[in-house]
Amino acid sequence: MAKIVFGWEFGASLGHIYPLLRVADALKEKGHDILFVCRDVDRSFDVVKSRGYPMIQAPFWKNLPIPNVRSISTPSYADILARQGFAYRKTLQHMVSAWDDLLRILKPDLIIADHSPGLNIAVRKAIPMINIGNGFTLPPTDIDVYPPILAKGKRLVAQDMLMKQFNELHLERGREPYRRLPQIFDTEGQFVCTLPHLDPYADIRIAPVCGPLEDCMEAAPPPEAPYVFMYMANEAEDSELALEAVQKLGCQASVYIRGASAERMQKYASKHMTLLGKPADFSDIIPKASLVIHSGGSGTATSCLMTGRPQVMFPRQSEALMSGRLLTSQGLAHSIGKGVGLDDLTHLLKQALDDHAMQDRCYQAALEIAQGDWKNALKKVTDRATELLS
Repeated sequence: MAKIVFGWEFGASLGHIYPLLRVADALKEKGHDILFVCRDVDRSFDVVKSRGYPMIQAPFWKNLPIPNVRSISTPSYADILARQGFAYRKTLQHMVSAWDDLLRILKPDLIIADHSPGLNIAVRKAIPMINIGNGFTLPPTDIDVYPPILAKGKRLVAQDMLMKQFNELHLERGREPYRRLPQIFDTEGQFVCTLPHLDPYADIRIAPVCGPLEDCMEAAPPPEAPYVFMYMANEAEDSELALEAVQKLGCQASVYIRGASAERMQKYASKHMTLLGKPADFSDIIPKASLVIHSGGSGTATSCLMTGRPQVMFPRQSEALMSGRLLTSQGLAHSIGKGVGLDDLTHLLKQALDDHAMQDRCYQAALEIAQGDWKNALKKVTDRATELLS
């Protein structure tokens, strides 16, 4: 059977690996050989290797040697590319060459990638390729330029100059040039695996999003008694603050802090706070909750949307910040900025628990989502992969 390479180049969390794993598992059942090429092999190791997949390191883009580079505003996706180093000719040339060499060794029949613009530039029609992603990581390919919808501020680079640099590299390598910069992700398949509520390009995207790759949740009426579910990573800078605020609430709560030590969690143990030792089953715990607290990951946000649960989000990465803005603008979430104090956060959580209008908006949104065709994303991706391989 075929060899399929799954690529992940950018993004700070496992939210990019889990969707790829779902596609990989489905294609493995069809007899294909799977190999993962990951940005973060350390963080990915357990979830990838537990499924028996081989994994190697992807070409790694280092932060540019610019003070406070992560705080530089990125109004459009082109500015995100520039901040990552794509505007530097030698850096781009070296990284694309590394991908070329890696793919020459691996000889894949098909590539399936999430948030991998450098890999897309390297492949450029040489190997069949499918891109998956959420609305943030997979912008439309049929627009003329990337619009400034991600943040405010001055653009970092002129988009025509960025495209000129990419095309000069393509001409040197004998590849087809771009006519428009957003053609970076114009491959044999593009699947935006999210809901319209979480797509920052919803107003200009022509091809519809196809729904989440995660198991779809069902709309559930809000519980009668207040109940909080909190899910954050141990390294999240706001996890301690959020834990203290939930403890002060005094209502029933279940908390899972991924990667936290038993010693850290023990100090929060109480009769009303259940500290989970392993990841919770979202289909079981989110319907029980009247409020969900998390860092803004797209998978958690999607599960809350489909169930109909208000969210309090602590977004610190670009993707999560966009999700927080989108859901807050729809009255479905609160997005917490940096610097909030414990008393203010506790007060906000109490208000959210008592906000029956918000609870009703979330439930009504979930009922509307339930009317749509959002449960076939995995089949759509794997069917396209099968077509390309045949």
